[in-house]
Formats: sequence, structure tokens, C-alpha cells
Amino acid sequence: MRAHASRGDYFEMLESDPYGFNNETYNWKGEDRFVLVTATCFMVGMLAIALLETTTYIATIDSAIYAIFACTVVIELMGKAIAAYAVRTYKIKINYVRKLLLRPWRKLKIYIISLFLVAQGTDAIQVILMLFFMDQIKTILTEWNVIRRKVPLLAYAFVSWDRLEDRPYTLRYDMLEDLMRFAVYFPFIILFGKASVIIMIPNLINEFGDGLAEPVGIRFGRHKYRTKSLWYRGRFWHGDFQRSLEGSLVVFIVSVIVLCIYQDQFTSAQFIVSLCVLPILMTLAEAFSPHTNDGPMLAFVGCGVLWATLHFV
Repeated sequence: MRAHASRGDYFEMLESDPYGFNNETYNWKGEDRFVLVTATCFMVGMLAIALLETTTYIATIDSAIYAIFACTVVIELMGKAIAAYAVRTYKIKINYVRKLLLRPWRKLKIYIISLFLVAQGTDAIQVILMLFFMDQIKTILTEWNVIRRKVPLLAYAFVSWDRLEDRPYTLRYDMLEDLMRFAVYFPFIILFGKASVIIMIPNLINEFGDGLAEPVGIRFGRHKYRTKSLWYRGRFWHGDFQRSLEGSLVVFIVSVIVLCIYQDQFTSAQFIVSLCVLPILMTLAEAFSPHTNDGPMLAFVGCGVLWATLHFV
């Protein structure tokens, strides 16, 4: 994106329209339609789980989980507001605070809640689903342009998350990536449990490898290559977005580190095969995936490779 070519240009663009509301080329109606469809689906899902709880088919979700979820939402909003202040006052690029400060907490909080507070087994399934639905509704309520226009605090806080190159698709990009990533992880969670290395290793590589790749690429990337978005300006597989070999290298290094941390979960042969195959494939998955959709690709490749390794090696 042109803004990243110069620090001065970047913050000039940001200050000229910090909330993205003044650009007449932005098609907000597309976001409104997306929110209408997805919010309806999530609300129906939440209602279905609540109704099933009144029967003998599923257990009632512990109210403490809802309370902890609410606390994490408050903490997230506070963090975004503080990060937005840092962006505006100290001229820190949104890409840095988003990936290094906000993203790990935002993306991992639901998984952390379910990992430490939800019992293993079939009773965990409806809790994981409910938390996912609630988190998506939270995203809509705090990031939808219609609400942000009416609540100045939400508009201000969103500055720390709303990368200039993603506007006006930030909300849609985030939710679509969450949906696709969840669609990959959920079957593996059902089959192997949420604490399985098949789930944990790709998730950690995604959060920390991909999370660090962008800041490293922006700050130190000298060898750029291009990628496209699944949807941009009314067209599929469109747009012009940059990644770097230096950023991709971070994914490789983090993959090796995470595998070494979980070495005791593998036999010697399994560990050697994983070490030889997984970092390379995860790096390629991140490199060739569409802009903002590397999470689902990393999940698919990581879970698939680890499942095959643990079962056939």
C-alpha cells in the first residue's frame, strides 16, 4: 500500500480521515448487508443453544463463563482505546499495535476460556459454539460502522484495529477469517479435544508466527512479494497487498520453536518428520494465502499435517 512507503504519508492519511467515515468511495452498504446476514445466523445459533439447554439434550452453560467473557470484552475495549491513543499521540502504526498488542488477546481469549474453564467431552461443544457466536456478535456491536458513528468511544478505539489498507473491509475481513478458521478447527476439536497438539500447535503458530510476520515485514522487510484478497472493491481475488520474505521467515522460525516446545508429545520419528515438514508447509501456507485469510490456511495445513504425522508415522 502506498501509505507504507513513507511514515509521513501514512500518518497524513490517517489524520485526514482517522475513522474512515469521510471517504466517499467506501461502500458501507456492503458491510451493512454482511452484518445483517451474519448477525441473524449467530443470533439463531445462540437461541438454538439456549433452547436446547432447557431440555435434557445438553448441559446448561456455567454462568461464570458468561461473566468472564464479559470481563474479557471490557479489557479488550480498554486495550483498543489505549492503543488508539498510542497510535494518534505517539505515531505508532496501526499494524504494530494490532498485531503485537491487540491481536493475541482478541484471538486467543475465547480459546483460553474454553481451554481452562470448560470440561473435556461433549459438554464442551455447545460452550465453544456459544462463545464463538457471542464473540462475533461482540465484534459487530463494537465495530459495525453504523454503531461506531453513534458511539464516539467505539469509533476512537477502532482506530487501533482498522488498518488503512483494509478499509472499508476490516470488519468483514476479520469475521470471515474467524468463520473459516473456526470451520477448520471445530471438527478437530470434536475429534481430538481442544487441548490436543493437533489444535494447539497450529493455533500458536498462527497467533505468534503470523502475528509477528507483519510487524517484522513492515519494519525490516526488503524483499517484497504480492498477494490478493478474496474480495476487494467488488471483485473476487482482487487488490494488491504486500508481504515480505523476512516476515515469512518469522513463520518458519516460530513453527520450529513451537514444535520444540511440544517435542515430548511426539515419538522421535514423529518429531523429526514434523520438524522437516511442518515449518516449510506453514511458511508456504502463510505466503500463498489471501490477504487476511492466512489463519484458516495455517489451521488447515497445520491440523492436517499433524494429524497425518501422529497417525501414520
